[in-house]
Amino acid sequence: MSYFNPEQRKHKPLLPLLMLGSLCVSILYYAFSANQKTVPVLPESAVRPHLVHWLEENPDAWPAQDPIFNPAAVRRIYQRTNYRLLWFDNYNLSDSANDLLKQLTAASSGNPSSMVDYRYHLGYFDRTLRDTPQRLKMAAVLDILLTDAFVSYAQDTQLDRITPKSRPRRGITPVLREHQGFRMVAYNNVSNVAYGNASQQASSEPSGRKYFRGYDRARMIGGKARNRYYSRDYNTDSERNLSRPADSRSHRTRYNSASNNSGNSGASRGGSRVYYNQGRNSNPQERATVARSENSEGPYFEENTPYGSDAYALRNELERLRRISDSGRWRPIPPGPVMTMGARHPHVSRLRELLTLYGDYQSRYSYGGSDPNRFDRGLHEAVLRFQKRHGLKPDGIVGRGTRKRLNLSPTARAKIIEMNIQRREELPANLGDRFIQVNIPAYRLQYVENNRVKLAMNVVVGKKKHATPEITTRVSRVIFNPTWTVPRSILVNELLPKARKDPSGMEKMGYRVVGGRGEYLPLTPSNLSAAGAGSYLLRQMGGEDNILGRVKFEVPNKHDVYLHDTRARTLFSLTDRDYSHGCIRLEKPRHLAEALLRPQGDWDQWRIDQLTVGEKTTAVDLLRLVKVYITYWTAWVDGQGRLNFRPDIYGKDGLSDNQF
Repeated sequence: MSYFNPEQRKHKPLLPLLMLGSLCVSILYYAFSANQKTVPVLPESAVRPHLVHWLEENPDAWPAQDPIFNPAAVRRIYQRTNYRLLWFDNYNLSDSANDLLKQLTAASSGNPSSMVDYRYHLGYFDRTLRDTPQRLKMAAVLDILLTDAFVSYAQDTQLDRITPKSRPRRGITPVLREHQGFRMVAYNNVSNVAYGNASQQASSEPSGRKYFRGYDRARMIGGKARNRYYSRDYNTDSERNLSRPADSRSHRTRYNSASNNSGNSGASRGGSRVYYNQGRNSNPQERATVARSENSEGPYFEENTPYGSDAYALRNELERLRRISDSGRWRPIPPGPVMTMGARHPHVSRLRELLTLYGDYQSRYSYGGSDPNRFDRGLHEAVLRFQKRHGLKPDGIVGRGTRKRLNLSPTARAKIIEMNIQRREELPANLGDRFIQVNIPAYRLQYVENNRVKLAMNVVVGKKKHATPEITTRVSRVIFNPTWTVPRSILVNELLPKARKDPSGMEKMGYRVVGGRGEYLPLTPSNLSAAGAGSYLLRQMGGEDNILGRVKFEVPNKHDVYLHDTRARTLFSLTDRDYSHGCIRLEKPRHLAEALLRPQGDWDQWRIDQLTVGEKTTAVDLLRLVKVYITYWTAWVDGQGRLNFRPDIYGKDGLSDNQF
């Protein structure tokens, strides 16, 4: 019978075919599983050329959008490690890298400024690390940025830019151990060191900056500290400012003790005079256990930068801008895409020309023979300088806001300077040897002694409909735990509806109705109606919930405006800070109190912290009044000779939108 007979084929057994198919499937499955478990090897010899090229040979070829903020330190680290990847285990992040990322995220969460995220490259890491990097170039970029973030965090920890309050109780801090390279170690809460008892101080660990030995800026710039903050020892500072032994001579200085029925300012108008012993506590252990304020600002270290801000320097800048306008060299940047480091676009060359005219981009930052349309490192630094001079977010990104300020013509800038020369000349030529200036458009306060800025801080000023006025006055007294008598407009429009809806909640926050004889009354409907009619007042007692915070500075004026602390601390991290009803909220009120009171006794932050806990109101008269100038300067020349501009937040410069 033939083999091709259909009857014979349909009776052929299928078992061999099934066994052959199963064998093929098994082989394919095991091959796939083995491939999944195979870890690709990241060859160091292939990565090293990228590191050398970006860090040594051609830094302008850096491919990432985020810049390297610490190029010298990063270069030195890779030189010592022979240009090996520091944060990768083949193509995966090492445990140290994951620990570092966790610590950077924890530090950033307590510091709401977006510049912290930018300095630590957290946005870049978040975008890039969603997928495991599988390319040599990407791994090299990530490794460099992790090292740069590591150095930035070490600097911030050393210089206390990251405050102990914003650090987690336990975390990871960089440290260089002799034979183990870079490692991450845990540290204890810093507050125990500064404020614990003597035995705790002996056993507690110091702040995170004392752990970091691999990046000592004072050592790197020649063994000599050019800035005292680089080489400070935390315990030394705390001992000097918080636990100094008592002077054997105790001082007795008269001050006002505000009674419960104090007036609008929270200080007693006709209260009793008592004497306060200003000598320090002679027992260090007893002094260390005293409670401190929940917003203690720590030791106050004086700044010492030139003040500047005279009309003569503004006139010189006015002449310079007129020459730029007459030269015909100024041309605005046309509408186009956002530009940042690494971008290539025809508008980049126009940006470079503008910044050269303004003096932010100089010849020593020249791009040499590279592409003039490429946004290089020198241009990035020039953009940062321009943004800082104009009160913009210093991110190095030329977006809508930065482009708008760049395209403000020299003619419009000259008009702004003319307005500000007039404003400056309305003040005395000599502002005094000791004064406070608050510049409203800059959201900035400066305390000046002998033409040197000793203290500077961010402030919050009034909204446009509650504009902070321009006034010249003086500080007459400092009030700790002030009371707040609610102005009638705020009483009627904001607080009375809340008090009627939830009187018990308002009483818990310290609000009381003040009767005609100064007595405190509960928030009953009849008392609230009397307050709404103007017969009674509404007052908030001093304490933790007080809207004025813990410190208030009386500056007599007809507008009932004063300088004070605030509970809304997050506002100080914003670029635009016009949120108040006209008063000026201070970022560092305790430091300002210490600066003003130092000349008249033994005042420091420990003593001020004592007075800013609890609910007792204490008023201290200044023996020598300090001038206060609340100004509206949208252009000025600072002590370093830099021309600064700020947005005209109240519309006083008279420029229309089409002039921008």
